[in-house]
Amino acid sequence: MLGEIRGEVRFKEPLGFHTSLRIGGPADIFIVPQDVEDIRRALSFAEREQLPLEVVGGGNNLLVSDRGFRGVVLRLEGCLGRAEFHGEEAVAGAGVSLSALIREAAALDLGGLECLVGIPATIGGAIAMNAGTPDGWIGDFVSAVYFLHPDGTLGEFKPRLKLKKATQPLALASAGCVWKNPPGEVAGRLVEKVGLKGKRLNGAEISSKHANFIVNRGGAGAADIKTLMDMTRTRVRNQFGIALEPEIRMLGEI
Repeated sequence: MLGEIRGEVRFKEPLGFHTSLRIGGPADIFIVPQDVEDIRRALSFAEREQLPLEVVGGGNNLLVSDRGFRGVVLRLEGCLGRAEFHGEEAVAGAGVSLSALIREAAALDLGGLECLVGIPATIGGAIAMNAGTPDGWIGDFVSAVYFLHPDGTLGEFKPRLKLKKATQPLALASAGCVWKNPPGEVAGRLVEKVGLKGKRLNGAEISSKHANFIVNRGGAGAADIKTLMDMTRTRVRNQFGIALEPEIRMLGEI
């Protein structure tokens, strides 16, 4: 069935090449689908072989084990890496870079998306993670989302996303916000209050610019990131009785 996929199929592909943290071992099978039929074939293959399947876009908000991922990784490019404009509306694939969409819109003298400049995400990732800035959020501009069910059928929903505000340390490799904001609290403020802002472990650092980010200053491994996360969760729970929930996705055993 993999032979029927018209896009790219790679084996033992290093995932560090595909994450914003530049961390991650190999995926057993790495697929870049050419079209929606390729995605359906990949879903069917993974189900038949009983393999876990994960979808990635720009690799933001993603921490991959140094040992890699034992399964199928589907990177959305190809037909899902393009956008078409119809008047003042755009139909954008999940793999389209948010920054590229903003540039294309500006080239057509279309405005409104400027408030999302600087968010390192694909359209699919931005929607999934409720990406936004103090001046606006992705949900302000989305009228409908179309998706594939595991059985390959097409679904649709009208998103109602929550506003998320953050000042991001854009100059360094990071995975976006690490923790969800607890009810009535701000995760970054809690991390700062327990004294972990700027805390380093090898090449990993809880950002001194924004305590809800962990950055890779060079040479960090997934285990370093995970250790800082565990330390943060423990201190916040012990000091405030609050259990932080991760916003970052983790692939593989870390």
